[in-house]
Amino acid sequence: MSLTKAPQLKVLVNGAGIAGSTFAYWLTRTGLNASITVLERSPFPRPTGQSIEIRGPAISIVEKMGLLPSVLARNTTEEGTRLINAQSKIVAEFGKGGFTSEYEILRSDLCGLFLDASKGMKNVNYVYGDYVTAVQQTDQTVDVTFNSGARDSFDLIVGADGSASRTRTLILDEQTRKGSYNFIGQYIAYFSIPRIESDTKHWYWYNAPKGRGLMMRPHRNGKTIGCYVVVTTPAHDHYDALAEAALESGPEKQKELLRIYFCDAGWQAERILAGMDECDDFYMSRSAYVKLPTWTNNRAVLIGDAAHATFGVGTSLAVEGAYFLAGELGKIKHSNDIPAALKRYEATYRKVQGDGADLPPGFPQFAFPQTALAIKVRDALAWVFCKTKAHKLLPGDKPDDSKLPPYEWVAV
Repeated sequence: MSLTKAPQLKVLVNGAGIAGSTFAYWLTRTGLNASITVLERSPFPRPTGQSIEIRGPAISIVEKMGLLPSVLARNTTEEGTRLINAQSKIVAEFGKGGFTSEYEILRSDLCGLFLDASKGMKNVNYVYGDYVTAVQQTDQTVDVTFNSGARDSFDLIVGADGSASRTRTLILDEQTRKGSYNFIGQYIAYFSIPRIESDTKHWYWYNAPKGRGLMMRPHRNGKTIGCYVVVTTPAHDHYDALAEAALESGPEKQKELLRIYFCDAGWQAERILAGMDECDDFYMSRSAYVKLPTWTNNRAVLIGDAAHATFGVGTSLAVEGAYFLAGELGKIKHSNDIPAALKRYEATYRKVQGDGADLPPGFPQFAFPQTALAIKVRDALAWVFCKTKAHKLLPGDKPDDSKLPPYEWVAV
């Protein structure tokens, strides 16, 4: 296929989240004039989600998109992190630049910015309420079957559909995927509750025995706060049978389980659980990290959490990976060059990513202890971490384009 006629490439992106929408934006900036379909299984953009952040090179990429002022304008207003006990006494406190970034934003807000930026670009089409059920590759095409029954062929398919990626199972063989999805022993529910006068603009983190955690984080609207209800098992790959059953049964069963698990948790558990029953944005999932020996297969590729889900820096890695993939594709002269471009993307970005996709040692079990004694030990270490200002060694939140290749982009 020649790249002298428009549309030059026909691309399917599975997942309209951060990685998918960022990639769609940057691919239109390559000058390839690609026809891009971004497919999302949900019938509409999900308006919920936790507070996330961008750091390092990802900040520079967002700046190149012209979106940095919009990100700052949507900052959650969080001023820092307070680790507290059942009496609301502060055990350790960390200001901005530690666990709280200058670029703290709700996932739904950041997704919305990327979605608006990309869907306004030429030849980008978002499709909701469908998903891919089968993928068959040839030397020249990727033939796709959709749940709706429709079929189509593409030059390239991109899996950006999260840590539990369906695309991953369709484009990589079982041996390649073996051991790639790793449950870290944690379940988290996210939702919003009404703000009260005593709430401050801090991330409050409270632990109770049996790996339970309650967190509250501010929203910029001043009317609600974000709540995080956490259940942590004693070890990675240790599943909670009741939590698994609740995930299969839906939100009402999940809320019922959390009411049982946290009825005696202390602190503001009663308020949080009452708010949970009234909220309209409840979402619960298990936490996992993904580590693969390869992200590519011929004309198929994975980005974001589908390729390398992790903790804390997953958003930044998703933004960076999407940028690198689009940049490498921008070098091709012919559709036949796609497989080589995908391999080049993986080789280039893995070097930049480095150890960024690795979990902190002992996480999350050390951060969410099983016993009261272990919580005291963790609190003591957190106090030392705070007093010595060791948290200042965490990755910074300043723009950094030193690791970004000099790709050529078309002006918009």
